[in-house]
Order: sequence, then C-alpha cells, then structure tokens
Amino acid sequence: MNLDAAGLELECPRCGFVNDFTFGQARLRDVIICRGCKGNIHLDDADGSVQQAKLSIEAAVERLRQALS
Repeated sequence: MNLDAAGLELECPRCGFVNDFTFGQARLRDVIICRGCKGNIHLDDADGSVQQAKLSIEAAVERLRQALS
C-alpha cells in the first residue's frame, strides 16, 4: 500500500481554485502551483502530523493483515 500516492485536494487560499496533490507531497512539505492563479502553495506540515498519520495508517493495515491471516 503506497499512501504517498493517495490523492488529496486543497483550495487555493488566494483564488479558491481546488488543486490536487498527493499525500507524499504534503509529507515532504512540497510546493504546488495553483492551476487557477499560478501562485505557489507551500504545503507545510510543521508538526509532522502527516508523517505520524502515515505511520499510524500503515501500522493499522499491518494489524488488519495479521488478523485476517
């Protein structure tokens, strides 16, 4: 399971256009370019919550796999 490829959406704070990005981009604090106004949107995960969520989800999936086998 590759969570980094999971798609997410974010509304541009300037123009309101809905932009797509991936979980991996958020985790890596990437910069995406708004498709509406062409402005830069900095994906800031200051407290590391995206990385923590990824680890938590991966652990839950592993526990589910073990329970099903």
